Amino acid sequence: MNVRAFVVATFIGTAFFAAGYAWNYQPEIINANEIWSMFESEHGKARAAVLRVLVAPNSAHFNGLRTIDADKARYVCGSVKAMDKERQYVEAAFVYTVAIDFARIDDDGRMTSQRSPFRPCPGAADDKIADQNALISPGALSMIKTVEKIIPKSSGGTMEQQLGQLAGQTAAVAPGSAVPRRSAGSSGSAASAGAGWAPVRHSGSGVEARQADELTWRVDQPPAAWPNFPSDHPLAKSAQKRTSAEALAFAKDIEARWEEAKSSGVPAKRPSPEEIKEACRALLTIDPTDKDYPRAWAAFVRLRKIDRDVAG
Repeated sequence: MNVRAFVVATFIGTAFFAAGYAWNYQPEIINANEIWSMFESEHGKARAAVLRVLVAPNSAHFNGLRTIDADKARYVCGSVKAMDKERQYVEAAFVYTVAIDFARIDDDGRMTSQRSPFRPCPGAADDKIADQNALISPGALSMIKTVEKIIPKSSGGTMEQQLGQLAGQTAAVAPGSAVPRRSAGSSGSAASAGAGWAPVRHSGSGVEARQADELTWRVDQPPAAWPNFPSDHPLAKSAQKRTSAEALAFAKDIEARWEEAKSSGVPAKRPSPEEIKEACRALLTIDPTDKDYPRAWAAFVRLRKIDRDVAG
């Protein structure tokens, strides 16, 4: 036995153990939380979604991944440290929405190839309000809670902006004042300037989806209602009666067949143009007030792109 090597190895091991015990030091290479999160499927999808938009995905290091359930949706929140466009390491928080397979990163466009508006993790926002409760008067806290209930969280904006919206809405329905009615031709997603507040049909982006703007549609921004198609358009035809789950499963099958055809290089496996359109028509039967509407919109946008790729 090499006694000298044994003594040196023992000394080094003891030094590392003592340092870890004294200062709670743990090398990043054996970060137990990060290794454990890799075995959770939703955390793996969140990592993949973040890596897709990073300019230097090979440099990414994730930390603090956790799953959050809020507003009948599921999110994965955490932080990522990676090289930015100037080859400098920066760290930023991210929020991954499980239903639409999309991640938003709070980096101001420094280390991502595409910039998306960032909304904090729902749990983090709730914790921040909880920490400030002791500093807020009961009346102000009641107003904040009213804002959270009335104004959809996905509408974005700071708390000051939301309070401003609430003030305008309160003035519109103040006692003794007439409540203006919206015109029949106004959109169901927003009231016109000077009109009284009315609830939207869905807490999505609130924008109107027009067929002419189809190339700008985004999977993470569901409009208040489905777009209208001319009577002679293929998607204006009646569709077979399906449940929301069946329509989503049909769309998922079409997407899976398209991906399989691309990866295998066998054109015969591609779904036909009529099958793609039928899947789109099935999604259009899902009501915008349905909890599955955001997923349906995301699948609809992807199918429309596949339809264009097949035709092109």
